[in-house]
Amino acid sequence: MNRVVVGKDVIPFSITYSPKARKKRIVIAPSGVRVVLPHGSQEREATELIESLKHRVHRAMEKVLQQDERLKSFTDIHYVSGTKIPFLGNELPLLVYQERRKRSRLEYDGRLIVRVPLGLTSQRLNAEVKRKVEGWIKKEMHGEALKSASFFERKLGILPREIRIKAQKKLWGSCGRNHVINLNWKLALFPRKAFDYVVAHEMCHLRHLNHSKAFWKLLSSLMPGYQEQREWLKFRGHGCR
Repeated sequence: MNRVVVGKDVIPFSITYSPKARKKRIVIAPSGVRVVLPHGSQEREATELIESLKHRVHRAMEKVLQQDERLKSFTDIHYVSGTKIPFLGNELPLLVYQERRKRSRLEYDGRLIVRVPLGLTSQRLNAEVKRKVEGWIKKEMHGEALKSASFFERKLGILPREIRIKAQKKLWGSCGRNHVINLNWKLALFPRKAFDYVVAHEMCHLRHLNHSKAFWKLLSSLMPGYQEQREWLKFRGHGCR
């Protein structure tokens, strides 16, 4: 592993070669720093590049790690009885009961009540409760996304072909030429306005598959003051596409 020294800090970095790369670039993620080189480049070029930008890389790495910690603190959930599960700005009490039953079941009455079989180890119990709660969140989130899309359709005049709830690692949402919108399921853990912003953002891509002035103007007409929600989500380290 290569490394660069910035003051008292040592930043390890890896080097990869890409046939698609036209120029050298530095990729910074919570997992580490990576220098991408076009095929035919020399390894010393990576070292020279990162040395020339090491202070900028150091600042960017600190910011990425801070954002990652903020995101984890917001979305890391302990799936035990008594926990409050965030859902679109609400906090739903979680109750877990171990009973004589063959299959787990989740009930909702303003609370999330998970009934699981007796005799599960603590690890299996946590995994089973997590599975049921996250399954409920994703299902409910899909319904809420359809409602949000229908609301924005009144102004936009178009609906997506499909809305999918996914576990995206780097994006809160995306929309392709096929008019399918993908939403990160963890959006459901955030306030309703942030959730609606991402739906509106991706809905605007049904008209503009870019981030042109026309795109932002259209988004502003759908959600005046969207900038506040955009910054709120950027603070948590992810984006939209």
